[in-house]
Amino acid sequence: MNLNLDSDFAEQVSALDPGRWSNLQAEMCLNIANARFYAFVAESEHAAGLVRLGLISRGDAADHLHTAAVYNQLYFEYGAEAIQKIMADAMTASGVTDA
Repeated sequence: MNLNLDSDFAEQVSALDPGRWSNLQAEMCLNIANARFYAFVAESEHAAGLVRLGLISRGDAADHLHTAAVYNQLYFEYGAEAIQKIMADAMTASGVTDA
């Protein structure tokens, strides 16, 4: 956080107190904080669609999604089971079989 040295410190810090935020502020903050997670869900669905169309293999899709999850620290933030479930659910929803 960068503080403006010409302003009141207490006022600047109090603006960061989630207890004082409006519902809109809280929603915006949480959506931004979760943006990588939601983007990963969307990319999992996109990859599943590519697999269903036969443009990439299921293994390649899993490898690419795994790399993206590692790069963005999603395994650390959400756990391996949750991230792998997102990938599996996207494949199932897209009609990709285990073949």
